[in-house]
This record gives sequence, structure tokens and C-alpha cells, in this order.
Amino acid sequence: MAITPYVVRRLGAGNNNPDIEYFDVDASQTITTGNFVVVASGLAQNAASSTTGEVVGLANATLSNGASATTTKDFPVVLAKNSVIRMNFTDAGTKKTFATADLYGALYGLSDAVTLNPDDTTGGFLQVVGFDNTKKTVDVVVSAAAQYLV
Repeated sequence: MAITPYVVRRLGAGNNNPDIEYFDVDASQTITTGNFVVVASGLAQNAASSTTGEVVGLANATLSNGASATTTKDFPVVLAKNSVIRMNFTDAGTKKTFATADLYGALYGLSDAVTLNPDDTTGGFLQVVGFDNTKKTVDVVVSAAAQYLV
């Protein structure tokens, strides 16, 4: 069963209240709640399997903005820095499960804006810190998550 990625816990904050910042959004974006969000050239975008921007967190709303950028800094993003995020992983490729040896090691990429790709370790940014092979979920931290105060 697919889940929407969400923050499981915050590290070092003493609470589980997520930090939320607001961003302008690049043109022609359809971002859904729970999608990983990157910032490129100062504008938020959906994260892709090969992320070229800086990962900032998870979309905290849904937006489809058409051909114009949204410039009112009103799109909320739950910041990934110092957070553990639970999300699905795909078993469509060669690697279908995780083991203890996979924890705190390789950095994985995405197969789409909400699903970890266990076969993608080139340029990855998600480090697995927990897993449930039955539910096909992983707990991840974003390696070097960008912290924005806009």
C-alpha cells in the first residue's frame, strides 16, 4: 500500500513539530502534498530521479500553477533538515528488499517524487536509517538537506 512521505521524527529538536518554510514555485509545476521538493534558481520544483536542485523537504500542500511562476512565497514545505522521513520504496528493479547492512550506508535516489529507488545509488541523497520490507517502506534522512530561511 502506497503512503505519502511524511516526517516520522525530528532529530535534536526535542519535539516532533516540523519546521515549515514558504517558497516561490517555478512555472509549469504540479506539486502534490508529500512530494520531495528541490529549489533551483530560487524556485521550488518537484524533485526528480536525477535531482539538480537542492532538496529542501516535502510539499505541505498541492499546487498546479500553469505557465507562470508563483511569486507570493506562499507554498509551504516541511523542511527535511534534521528529520527522519518515512516513504515507500519500489521493488520494480533488481534490489527488492533492504537488510541491516544497507543502513547508514549508500545514498539512494528517487524513482518519482515520492518513491525511493533502491537501484539508484548514483548521485543519491536519501540515506536509509530504517526499513520494513513487508510494507515496502524506508525511513530516510536527506543527506545535506538544504536549510532555507526565505
